[in-house]
Amino acid sequence: MRRRLLALPVALVVATAAACSTTAPADTGASAGTSDPIVIGAAVAQSGGFELYDDGQTAGMKFAIDKINAAGGVNGRKMELITADHKTDPAQIQAAAQDVLDRGADVVVTTVDYDFGAPAALAARRAGKVSISGAGAPEFGLRGLGPLHFNVYQGTPTESVTMAQLAYGSQRLRHPYLLEDTSIQYSKSLCAEFETAWEKVAGPGTIAGKDTFQNTDPSVASQVSKVKAATATDFVVLCSYPPGGASAIRQLRTAGVDLPIYGGSGFDGTFWTSAVPDLSNFYHAAMVSSAGDDPHAGVNEFLSTVKFEGSASYALFGELVIETIAKGIERAGTADGPALAKAIESFKDEPLVVGPTSYSAECHAPISRPMVIVKIDKGKASFVESVDVTGVPTSAC
Repeated sequence: MRRRLLALPVALVVATAAACSTTAPADTGASAGTSDPIVIGAAVAQSGGFELYDDGQTAGMKFAIDKINAAGGVNGRKMELITADHKTDPAQIQAAAQDVLDRGADVVVTTVDYDFGAPAALAARRAGKVSISGAGAPEFGLRGLGPLHFNVYQGTPTESVTMAQLAYGSQRLRHPYLLEDTSIQYSKSLCAEFETAWEKVAGPGTIAGKDTFQNTDPSVASQVSKVKAATATDFVVLCSYPPGGASAIRQLRTAGVDLPIYGGSGFDGTFWTSAVPDLSNFYHAAMVSSAGDDPHAGVNEFLSTVKFEGSASYALFGELVIETIAKGIERAGTADGPALAKAIESFKDEPLVVGPTSYSAECHAPISRPMVIVKIDKGKASFVESVDVTGVPTSAC
């Protein structure tokens, strides 16, 4: 793996969201009829550890912007990307967002995580600007960050339903053991949402056991012992992400736990699998298959063209961010925050690279878009199936 992610617990205060203004004077430089560029301001991690994830999004944005500009831009205007590095430091996130706003950002792109993205989204909201990115936590949307923020990813409720439907259905598994990484909201929400989704399909009392750990824990020996002691367990749900998640998988396998392990999109890609040589019987939910065998030809073409390190989903987040902004501005005729938000809310099965995508005034995440399950066998990833999710709660919005 290219870098070691610093996955320290983050306690970010977002309670001020309700008090933030959702309107601001129209951005005169963002309306139709001007030749000024549409400025996309990314307040992201370019150092400090979380760049492992944000760098993929940035690569996808650059690719999409170059493609749009080569075709003449949006309503005759070119797009321009500016960035500010918050260095994976919670104390610097709002300052990074304010930096891109002061430099003329029409739209703010945040880190691909709720904990590290929320302060930038709130800064954009105070300025009356749309903010956008992709993240799993259901708080990363309308309910958590307000009416000017959009999530290009389905979120952990959809991930969880996808995992539960596959495990209970075609895999015929019945008793999961949940290992929850409590370091960030994504991993915490994944286990909570999976438990809800699982009990809907399998019934109450069918979870074999639960335990927690921290991404930075050097050892999870006690948790592994509890998994082994829970004799009813027939698969493990690991709510985590690399590097700590990869370390937990290695320790499970070293201890002789050969059961299927299910993970979320935090494990998308094989950039981390060298930490668990010849890993098999591992499944994870993802937005797309990163193995070049996705059902959408456009996804495979994108992944074979764009140069990025890490997860395919994060690179595609960048493409989706720019596609969504561009189509929204085309429809609204402006990048003014409320008008652009209303235009994005009108998306109904909009043909994006990952498939038809919908938003609404009530839901700022594409929770109904199908997801895929990817299997890792002997260290190699492959597409298993696409899951048309049902019963995703609207709390995911």
